[in-house]
Amino acid sequence: MTNYRNDRTEVLESDANPNVKRWRRLATDPRFVKKAGATLLEGAHLAECYFQTGLPVTNLLVAQSANAEARHWVETYERERGLRPRVVADRLWQTLSPVEHGIGIMLEVPVPKTKDVDFSREDVLYLDGVQDAGNVGTLIRTAVAAGFRTIAASPKTAGFYAPKVMRAGMGAHFGAKLIENCPIDLFAERYEGTILAADARGGEDLFAADDYASGPVCWILGAEGPGVSSEALAKTQRRFYIPIEEACESLNVGAAAAVCLFDVRRRRLARR
Repeated sequence: MTNYRNDRTEVLESDANPNVKRWRRLATDPRFVKKAGATLLEGAHLAECYFQTGLPVTNLLVAQSANAEARHWVETYERERGLRPRVVADRLWQTLSPVEHGIGIMLEVPVPKTKDVDFSREDVLYLDGVQDAGNVGTLIRTAVAAGFRTIAASPKTAGFYAPKVMRAGMGAHFGAKLIENCPIDLFAERYEGTILAADARGGEDLFAADDYASGPVCWILGAEGPGVSSEALAKTQRRFYIPIEEACESLNVGAAAAVCLFDVRRRRLARR
């Protein structure tokens, strides 16, 4: 592996560089992501997914010791988008990237502006206070895979566009309608489908229940530990638990969501 450098680039080597300081804050502070209206996408997969969207890129970052795969995407963005890469010294790159064996490419991109999305007749996954960034990204990815392309979240849920959430989402963000900071009262007032809750504390056996998926449905998933809040439960029409073996206390929220969302898909496919 050789250093990435050409006659048009300089290597950013100072901790005091204002761009480096900004990128470090974007990488580590989800609140700054919201304030700045920008985020970081790391790795070849996200670089490829984002390239296919045609959306704007603010900065193209490359580690000084980036590998061949990273260089391929740097050259692609240079050639197709006219972007000049910002080369970051490896010592500083390690302060931007938590990925231990990353390939050495990041994009700084603007966070999409919030739009007034009509979700009233959509299938929706609603996240109620899920604060772990990795879980939130996994939930977005799982929802899109199951055909739930609208994902809404309570104000206490981790921000959808934090870099760790983006990494866990593996590009699913770009195929979804994402609604942040949506209180459950407002959501329920506008939603015309059936609101369901996944609740390990009780309710109906999901696998023994009669059909609940003939029309639009919203599944509410809560944080691991506290589960769905009492405020959100009060807005549901039906509540379900997933029957699991006694030897296992519970499922994590990502696994529970996969079971619930794909149960909707299974029931609908069975009716065809």
